[in-house]
Amino acid sequence: MLTARGGVVIVSGVFCLAFGFSSVNYYLVLLGIFLILASVISMPYFGLAVNLDNIEITRTIDKEKVFAEDFVFVTVTVENKGRLRIDYLEVFDTYPEIFTLVLGKSVMTTRLDPGEKKVFSYVLQCRRRGTHKIGPTKLVVHDRLGLHLEQKQFEIYTELLIYPSYQDVRKMEAMVGQRTLGRMFGSHKTRQKGIGTEFFGLRNYFPMDEYRRIDWKATAKTGGIMIKEYETEKNITILILLDTSASMGGGLPDNTKLDYSIRAAVVLAMLALERRDEVGVVAFSNEVHSYVKPRLGKDYFYHILEALATVEPRGGTRMMKVMEWILKRTPKRSFFIIFTDLEESSRDMIDACKLARAHKNSLLVISPFGPWFEAYSGELTPVQRALAEAISEELLEQRKKIVDELVKMDVEVIDVGPDDFLPAVVSQYLKAKKKGVALR
Repeated sequence: MLTARGGVVIVSGVFCLAFGFSSVNYYLVLLGIFLILASVISMPYFGLAVNLDNIEITRTIDKEKVFAEDFVFVTVTVENKGRLRIDYLEVFDTYPEIFTLVLGKSVMTTRLDPGEKKVFSYVLQCRRRGTHKIGPTKLVVHDRLGLHLEQKQFEIYTELLIYPSYQDVRKMEAMVGQRTLGRMFGSHKTRQKGIGTEFFGLRNYFPMDEYRRIDWKATAKTGGIMIKEYETEKNITILILLDTSASMGGGLPDNTKLDYSIRAAVVLAMLALERRDEVGVVAFSNEVHSYVKPRLGKDYFYHILEALATVEPRGGTRMMKVMEWILKRTPKRSFFIIFTDLEESSRDMIDACKLARAHKNSLLVISPFGPWFEAYSGELTPVQRALAEAISEELLEQRKKIVDELVKMDVEVIDVGPDDFLPAVVSQYLKAKKKGVALR
């Protein structure tokens, strides 16, 4: 392929040739012939000398799964397996636009001798969860004079899974330390009398009691044999139901109702697993898109992250259909925490909650209120603010009917905005934990 410089040389040669003949200047004629021949004759030679099939490209990354906002170290290796030297080689490694190049360059210009390898690296940061691919890689080879070039695109892709952001959990850990995670909002234990490690109280001795549980000091003071009782912590089963319908995509870019719900679900899952509760996740719209069965263990946290990483707002909401599907797979009594904006059919939502309550499950609805996410009041003109308030009042009136029906079934509904989303979710979980809902 002819480069821009090569085109200029040919045009200059033609001009010199034409002007030389018209002015009977043989030096210009010879110069024109030389320029044209230099460009034309060197073209097939360059094509024979350069064989991009002899170039091998490999790409490696230090991590295949990372959290949003974290960094990925990318290394690209270029090897010349041919017998000829490549004087001017450009390598362009491409990546999605949503990634940010924070260190190094994804481009390399070099000379490559036969059998030689060259390596370059760079660091990317991705702010959006999901599955993304780095690639392809493009090669461009120039001749020494820059008159011709050959290029080839290598369809090499490296898949990268971006988990939802871990920043909220890190902030909590930084505030209170990992060992006390969850205590900042107050007491969270489900107190139950039994054999545990923390003192619960004293009672009179019964013939079947163990002698080692006798409190001799209390016995001496009261004159009767007294027994120590301890409290034990009972755990609960939590199932996070995440509405991923199209309406949950409302809000500012990268700060939609769904984005905030996912952030809250991540914090809630980590907090509950720290407290040795069973945690599961269901992402749904008009059907179930992903399901993670409630289980124990901090290592299980990554299964939940993978389920939340790829969800996108789409479709409508068929809560009743989804609830029937869930109840077939969760026979034990559970605590359902539902993230939904309540903008779909109210009758469907009420019937689904009624069915869940009939199976003796506890329910909490965390509802991101649309107008609070779509624009901040400080960014609106007085007229826009008045219209937004009018729309908010109308939506609140519509929601009041469904909320009243849910409250009758002992289903609590919490309206949240961007500022109070996470605190509301954590405090409601700890409140439920203290009450001992859905004990297992």
